[in-house]
Amino acid sequence: MGTKRFLRKVVFYGALGLLFGDTSAAGQSGLDSNARLCETSEDLPIVVVSPKNFTAISAPSGAPAPLSFPTPKDIPAYKAPDLPRNLYRGPIPANSMTPFESSRPNNNVFWKQAFMESLLYTGIMHSFNVTTEAGTRDTLNGHWFQNYVGSVSELRGWSDSDRFMAPYVGHPLEGSIFGYIFRQNDAKYRNVQWGDGRDYFLSLLRSMAWSAVWHTQWKIGPISEASMGNVMLHASPGFITLVDTPTLGAVTMIAEDAADRYLIIGLENHTSNRLIIILARSFLNPGKTFANIMAVQVPWRRDTRLGLFRDSEIRKQLVQEYKNGSGQKPFSFVRQPSDLRAVEFSHTYPKEAPIELSAYPYYENLLGGGNCIGGGGSGAARISPSLQIVVEVNGCLVMAFPKYNESGDSLFYGAGPRWTPRASHRLSPYMEFLFGGRKVTYEVDNQALHAQLLKEWNNGDGTLAHYPKRSDWSIETSNNGVSVATGGGVDFIVSRPFAWRLINLQYTHTWMGEVGTIRPQNGIRFTTEAVLRIGTW
Repeated sequence: MGTKRFLRKVVFYGALGLLFGDTSAAGQSGLDSNARLCETSEDLPIVVVSPKNFTAISAPSGAPAPLSFPTPKDIPAYKAPDLPRNLYRGPIPANSMTPFESSRPNNNVFWKQAFMESLLYTGIMHSFNVTTEAGTRDTLNGHWFQNYVGSVSELRGWSDSDRFMAPYVGHPLEGSIFGYIFRQNDAKYRNVQWGDGRDYFLSLLRSMAWSAVWHTQWKIGPISEASMGNVMLHASPGFITLVDTPTLGAVTMIAEDAADRYLIIGLENHTSNRLIIILARSFLNPGKTFANIMAVQVPWRRDTRLGLFRDSEIRKQLVQEYKNGSGQKPFSFVRQPSDLRAVEFSHTYPKEAPIELSAYPYYENLLGGGNCIGGGGSGAARISPSLQIVVEVNGCLVMAFPKYNESGDSLFYGAGPRWTPRASHRLSPYMEFLFGGRKVTYEVDNQALHAQLLKEWNNGDGTLAHYPKRSDWSIETSNNGVSVATGGGVDFIVSRPFAWRLINLQYTHTWMGEVGTIRPQNGIRFTTEAVLRIGTW
């Protein structure tokens, strides 16, 4: 079911993209027919020299918007050594540069536009579900608030019963779309590229936070699957997408940005075929493509490069000269400093990360019998060079039941201290103690009854009045208890922004009795984690 929904959405969004014509193609370029900068694209970081000798580069974020363009006879041309390094690539004749004045950088976030684009995307997803799913349409006839509260209250465990494609492909793509929506409305970082260092990762954090807020809204908010589709009353209601949508969505954004820099730009340096470029941009950058559509732009829009239609002749000439060996690469990444006005700031960042965020898969062996496989996330704030306060939430699906119709899951939440005596070193061992709670759920499904109820429902045309709820064909038992986890591990500092938690081994104890056939009292938990270190760069 999850795979089919994902594939239907891909086809739907692809068809939606075809509805947009090339009305914004001219807006992609900041060049007129004489290869001079014009004011149609404020953020286009393109360097243009004389009409006989021009070079276009793909430049990163923060480029000032050109406001006026005095002629060389009025203002002396810049000397190449005096130019900011991001404004030219290779030797450029000093007398061929046309200087421009820059405005004060606009660092605002266009919150209203970002909100409206995210709301539009949410509305499209709801419209798709209502159009294609009879069960979703049926829930619109029930008691809205009562069913909404009941659906949210069912949230538990890790798995949401979808197969691989939905939680590990579809939801990360959703996270990247929300992330790109925020980036394209973030004036300070809207043109960052992979390789821009600190600016890039700051932008990624902001996008990930926006994605987390909007996916949480999509999952359990007032205009969510829980409120409009009562999804958690009909399917296994796990935490998996609340964790992997923003985190794997950020990873998807990194992959798309790297593909744009290393694959797409490389392709555009060797061909000016518009169809090939459009297909490459659209399919290698699906998150950015859908975000462009939400902004009512052509799906293949790029503010940092020449337009595909208006500047097609310039593109052809640049590519031809490069292929003939008489010109440089038409498009090339050049890292741009954070401060274009050459004001230097000195700041020493600590080696011990003030804040750490981690996401991980994990495996737990329940010593009373059975295994639990899932994932989770944690956040840690440093209160001293060797001490952190940690908050952690994780969930897992209990495996190895004796009967196929049995299932179970576990949700752990806790907080506590973490001791890091060598946090400033590349290899950093630690020990931690977490105190919190655990909820364990055991469920027995009557598959024959489920099939019978679906047949009687018959997509709303049968004898059953409403789409069958999970409680109609499943018996659920759950219990909450106080739980602790204690253990330790080793972090390997890959770079200032990143660490790899090589191993985290914990002993868990939960004060509760058996839940069905699950014995969660004692367990050994193993994780390996990706850690984002904030405040060290």
